[in-house]
Amino acid sequence: MDSAMHIDLAFADEAFCATAAITPAENVSTNNISFLLNKDLLISAVRCNGSLVDIGEITEEQPICRPPVYRYTFKSRDAIRRLEIAYAGTVCFSPEAGTCWHNTLTKDFKSLSWYSAWYPQEVSIPISHDMVAVKEGKAYFVVKGDYDAKRDIWLYGGKGYDPFNIVAYRKESVRMASNGIMHIYYMDEGIEGQSQKCMERYGEIIGFYNGGLFPKREIPVLDIACASPAIIRGGGYQRAGLLWCTDLGKDDLWLTWQIAHETAHNWCSGAQADTWEDWLNETTAEWAVLLFALNRNDDVLFDFIMEPKLRKSASLPAIRTPDGTRPEGVHDQGTVMIYQLYQTLGVEAVRLFVQAFAGLKQKDTASLIEALDVGGHGEIARFIQEEIV
Repeated sequence: MDSAMHIDLAFADEAFCATAAITPAENVSTNNISFLLNKDLLISAVRCNGSLVDIGEITEEQPICRPPVYRYTFKSRDAIRRLEIAYAGTVCFSPEAGTCWHNTLTKDFKSLSWYSAWYPQEVSIPISHDMVAVKEGKAYFVVKGDYDAKRDIWLYGGKGYDPFNIVAYRKESVRMASNGIMHIYYMDEGIEGQSQKCMERYGEIIGFYNGGLFPKREIPVLDIACASPAIIRGGGYQRAGLLWCTDLGKDDLWLTWQIAHETAHNWCSGAQADTWEDWLNETTAEWAVLLFALNRNDDVLFDFIMEPKLRKSASLPAIRTPDGTRPEGVHDQGTVMIYQLYQTLGVEAVRLFVQAFAGLKQKDTASLIEALDVGGHGEIARFIQEEIV
């Protein structure tokens, strides 16, 4: 059996408690295991091979796109066959300060994302099997979860999803709109009016992307989890078959932009997101939306996306950083750079750029330039090479 992590998760109104059990595979022999965990969480007990042990070595770290964390290292004289960590607290930062990391714990809505490091991350042994079990299941609806009535728990993970983005609504608060290819979950009555437009627009976007701009593939049913009014600021994120957002958009332009950008990440992803190479993920996703706008002759949508980026690009740093870190505004700078490509070589050059990235096995700038050059698109390759340096 491969190495596994199982998390039992229980909610209070404004906090949660969890027990993470890490079990190395039979062929993995180690007497120490380390991992990252949010600094604001309190470990109450650790058991190694069934016996209580002291909390191990602790160091502070600051990973990219996550809050401050501790790295815990547990050591044992014997090989570790099972390590259980019981911990509790809250990862609800301040939405007003822009540090919410898509997390909240209210009576009606629970949201815990990868970004908050609410669970053990970067475990020192590779984890092949994982599962989260949400207790007191009959009180909640867990997006992408499976309800086990016999045990009254929701099981989440093990199906190819990102297993640690937990979104749970209290059952009496959640509403749903569905058309077969997407389900929209929400609490805010104002979202009801947006849902029909969202479903219509999503159908158009999938029709343009899947088998058109990008190679045709099986797209899972999209579950959209709306956080409003529990969270009203904070943008959104997309995982396989899941889109987390505060709401569906301030108006039709926001709605179209948000759903089209996040849907594009089905193809526009894979570059290392905590480095300057993230410009590839976000620029190609943004230009997928802009190509959608151009295809439907929607100048209003095109300008809505481009004009703010053009206004602020002069004040942003270069895309490529000397130390490889991810600079501020890398998304906007990349989009503006490809706008210059669009003005210089036309829309077909942009289409080839987006498609070339989507088709890469090794997702980085050097591989993209090489693929464009080998594919007979040297002019595009040289443009990117000159602009990115």
